[in-house]
Amino acid sequence: MAEKSVFKILLMTIIASSAEPDLHDPKDDFVVNVCRHFAMIFHIDYNSNNPSIPSALGGPMLSSSSSVSSRSKTSTNLKELDPLIFLDALVGVLSDDNRVHAKAALGALNIFAETLLFLARSKHGDVLMSRAGPGTPMIVSSPSMNPVYSPPPSVCIPVFEQLLPRLLHCCYGTTWQAQMGGVMGLGALVGKVTVETLCHFQVRIVRGLVYVLKRLPPYASKEQDETSQVLTQVLRVVNNVDEANSEPRRKSFQGVVDFLALELFNPNASIIVRKNVQSCLALLASRTGSEVSELLEPLYQPLLQPHITRPLRSKTVDQQVCCVAAYN
Repeated sequence: MAEKSVFKILLMTIIASSAEPDLHDPKDDFVVNVCRHFAMIFHIDYNSNNPSIPSALGGPMLSSSSSVSSRSKTSTNLKELDPLIFLDALVGVLSDDNRVHAKAALGALNIFAETLLFLARSKHGDVLMSRAGPGTPMIVSSPSMNPVYSPPPSVCIPVFEQLLPRLLHCCYGTTWQAQMGGVMGLGALVGKVTVETLCHFQVRIVRGLVYVLKRLPPYASKEQDETSQVLTQVLRVVNNVDEANSEPRRKSFQGVVDFLALELFNPNASIIVRKNVQSCLALLASRTGSEVSELLEPLYQPLLQPHITRPLRSKTVDQQVCCVAAYN
């Protein structure tokens, strides 16, 4: 435990130091090389344990993601430490109250993820990403107006399944700076994680991002916009009309609708949360070619009943506004 603790502190210090002008040499790619080094470790460990890459998200893919940690647990040699500590260090700096350090961690995360994606694509020969065909990555219009290229299912990077829960944990941090670290990290992985993996985590991601919107202070308008953009981006990437017939997509889609409906009928929801929920439901309805009212019709009875039992005048003004908005 002492070795792991020291190793994590060293990695966090290295990542954070790249944001300090007095400590960082622009010509020195040490941090970049550290990120690439760990990307290669994860890539090699995965491929050495899985010579044949599974094509679907499931048992083999999920179980293989723990192969790195299980291998390191049996080691008593100081020269061999758990590489998952790198993920903990990355997320630790990303959720730092010092936002300059957090941006440095975001840069390191991008380098790490892009290296993993490059290695996975090279192995599978998916270099010509613009070629038409069933394996063509989906292009969606992101909130930043730049297209998002999702890698095809054959590009399997199981370490992302270890990284996503860590980023989601940040979204429930005690400070809004820590929560924004999770938002920034999730936003960085959109376009690098396969749609299948995002679909697997979609409900948890939406819950985490809505939680951040609930907890952000009113003056953090920039952070609210960034969280809203990541939320919209995830929904656009996962809920593609062409792939909506698969069972995992349907379950994930319905899980998101159920959660957003609960928030829509929450009389204590803030204005920013209510607007985002309405926008998300409108986006999901457009994906199915229906109206929001049709999307929510099966949920009317359980969600409307508690509101009907009490008259509007018994609620506060803000609660009345929320109820009327939900009725509309």
